[in-house]
Amino acid sequence: MQNLNDIRHFLAIVRLGSLQAAASELGVDQSTVFRRVRELEAYLGTQLFDRRYRGRYKLTRAGTTLLEQARQIEDAMHNIDYQVRGQDLKLSGNIRVATAEDMAVSLLPRHLETFERKHPEISIELLTSNRYYSLTRNEADVAIRPGFSTDEERIVPRRICKTHMGLYASKSYINRYGTPREHHDLRNHHVIAWREDLAREKFSIEVESWFADPARYGSNSLLSIRALAAEGLGVALLPEYLGADENRLIRILPELRINSDHFWLLHHTEMRHVARLRVFNDFICSALRTDARVISIR
Repeated sequence: MQNLNDIRHFLAIVRLGSLQAAASELGVDQSTVFRRVRELEAYLGTQLFDRRYRGRYKLTRAGTTLLEQARQIEDAMHNIDYQVRGQDLKLSGNIRVATAEDMAVSLLPRHLETFERKHPEISIELLTSNRYYSLTRNEADVAIRPGFSTDEERIVPRRICKTHMGLYASKSYINRYGTPREHHDLRNHHVIAWREDLAREKFSIEVESWFADPARYGSNSLLSIRALAAEGLGVALLPEYLGADENRLIRILPELRINSDHFWLLHHTEMRHVARLRVFNDFICSALRTDARVISIR
């Protein structure tokens, strides 16, 4: 059988008795229903309907034989629709969220706790890495990350927010090197550099140019940079939500606030009908946009 739609058209005629009524139910024209039936008869090599009854379609013996099998096929398709597609209509299951480690540690947890109370049957798996997880290859269901740069097709982007970046140093570092009063004073201080993937941010390159000496320490991890700064090894450029989470750090030059790139939520267009993802995406976008630690974008 070339097309299961042929069975749908066959059963519609059986239930309703005419091409016109079947076409109306299926939302097509009569010629389409007629063509589908003729193709099914040609495939089976037999006539399924006796058309001698003033436009009414009566089953032949072959049509009656097919009817039982066709109803079983229809029932099987309904079961697939209910059991497989229905799973994605339920607010349950797992969601894999690819995000930056600093967001996973300092920005998302309080919102995920609220989400869990609202939807206890949905579990969240955080995937943290500087590399981009592929949504097309199904490495993650959702991505929440700074910057929207992808060569993947059919990705749906939602711009959420931005954050301010600031400079932080430990009390022990300040006691040792003094407090800078303006950004020119930073020439006498040591910066902890953003390396590799992090270094793609243009503002980090500009900030590091304010320090005269080459960086003694650096990392491609914002959490590592924060840890190095907390131990007194230099001045760190950090998102405000990340710097404020470490009580060993002091904000220096607090008037200096650098805007980050936008934070984006991304998902593949094929996932748009999955109920748990729709609920999560709407929730986390709203939650982050009302978070006082970031700059809302609407």
